[in-house]
Amino acid sequence: MKNIPTVRTLSCTLLLGMSIISGWVPAAYAQTSVQSSEVVAPAALRTITVTGHGEVTVQPDIAYIQLGLYTTGKTAREAQEKNAQQFKTIHNALIRLQIAEKDIQTVRFSTMPEYTWENNKQQFKGYQVEQIVQIKYRNLEKIGQVMDTAVAVGANRIENVWFSSEKIEEHKLAAMDKAMDNARLKAERIAKHAGVKIKDIVQITDNITPQPIPMYRQSVVADYSAQEKSNASSQVYPGELKIESTVTATYSY
Repeated sequence: MKNIPTVRTLSCTLLLGMSIISGWVPAAYAQTSVQSSEVVAPAALRTITVTGHGEVTVQPDIAYIQLGLYTTGKTAREAQEKNAQQFKTIHNALIRLQIAEKDIQTVRFSTMPEYTWENNKQQFKGYQVEQIVQIKYRNLEKIGQVMDTAVAVGANRIENVWFSSEKIEEHKLAAMDKAMDNARLKAERIAKHAGVKIKDIVQITDNITPQPIPMYRQSVVADYSAQEKSNASSQVYPGELKIESTVTATYSY
């Protein structure tokens, strides 16, 4: 009879251990655990997103002229030799116009067979060679003279003339400044009508805007007579460069 209390005590101890292992805890402890896990979520960030636009207009200060020579021959070698000989004359004429060697760059040189279509059949005619150079030229008032001189000594391709500025990156940054000012102005106007105030800028995206380039294009130069070439006077007008920038900005309020 004296051993019975000992057995009961051991049983209670085992039951308590099993209840703890199985996850059962007294109500007071459970309530404390729930309360300690509560976290206050931060308030959602309130924002205004706008797109700003800016542009600057500048005078071009540099031109790029693409011109060259197209020759033919019964063989590839004949066509290439003819092209090399005639192009040397064109090159020397450009140098006499005080165009630096570093400002004359070959941008295309091709040799390919030439065919004609006769009696519903493709007939081999010979070979054609085309060489095009790009000229960087800063005296915009004499662009016409450059083209006329090249044609007069044998050039029969004038492909492109386009204009730019040697300070183009500086002008792009000026346009971006205006775009940012425009974005801020729009955001403040929206906030004012909504009865709130702008705080901080939280995101900015610089949207790339393609720049239109004033361009003159003439793919093929006619075979003028010597008299017509001497009387020819090409006119090219640089116009203006409009440099634009667009940004998307998000402000908090």
